[in-house]
Amino acid sequence: MRIDGALPQRARVVVIGGGVIGCSVAYHLAHMGWRDVVLLERDRITSGTTWHAAGLMVTFGSTSETSTEMRKYTRDLYARLEAETGQATGLRQIGFIECAADRDRLEEYRRVSAFNRLCGVDVQELSPREVSALFPLARTEDILAGFYVKEDGRVDPVDVTMALAKGARLQGATIVEGVAATQVLTRGGAVVGVATTAGAIECEYVVNCAGIWARQLGAASGVTVPLQAAEHYYLLTEPIAGVHRDLPVIEDPASHAYIREEGAGC
Repeated sequence: MRIDGALPQRARVVVIGGGVIGCSVAYHLAHMGWRDVVLLERDRITSGTTWHAAGLMVTFGSTSETSTEMRKYTRDLYARLEAETGQATGLRQIGFIECAADRDRLEEYRRVSAFNRLCGVDVQELSPREVSALFPLARTEDILAGFYVKEDGRVDPVDVTMALAKGARLQGATIVEGVAATQVLTRGGAVVGVATTAGAIECEYVVNCAGIWARQLGAASGVTVPLQAAEHYYLLTEPIAGVHRDLPVIEDPASHAYIREEGAGC
């Protein structure tokens, strides 16, 4: 197995997992001045579940101020990462529409919209006709309204992760690929290091960003991680007339689906 960079003998923090979450943790710790950070990825950056993530960048939908502020921060971060790192994130602010197909959902989204506007998110309520104007392929006769945020859209999850990883490296963090963490080492109930397939590394803190393997990694140390992997599916179509890159992302919870452009199809 190939190892990118030598495994340090010691670090203040070891981040386990090189997906978008692990790279984001390493990036933000390094920017906060914690430059003695090592990220371990058992294979390659983004090779777990990140590479096939949906890549939606949406600020609408939460009634938590903390969550909404984090969404706004993330959108702004992705917008400036390319200038900082030279690595594009694939951010395209093509807009996002959430559909309400029944009275209960309509009332819910009106409450959400009012709260989001209070937090600085520009949410517009649209009539079915206005939804159709923005997304002509949609049948809108069975919806009551749409809720539109013009500045939302999508990113490329691989590009985002690579930009975060590069930004972390620029701030002094170390990213090691091809090395798997096999055990968190403890002494007297405190973390003292991580055993890996390339030897042990001493550390004071471990951040578990192992994605679908996070539960298994935590269980090995007697820590319960409330995470359960679940199968899901997505459908890719052939090219469809009228589909183009600037179509907004549209979501209809009543149909358990969201739709976005993908290679001239959806």
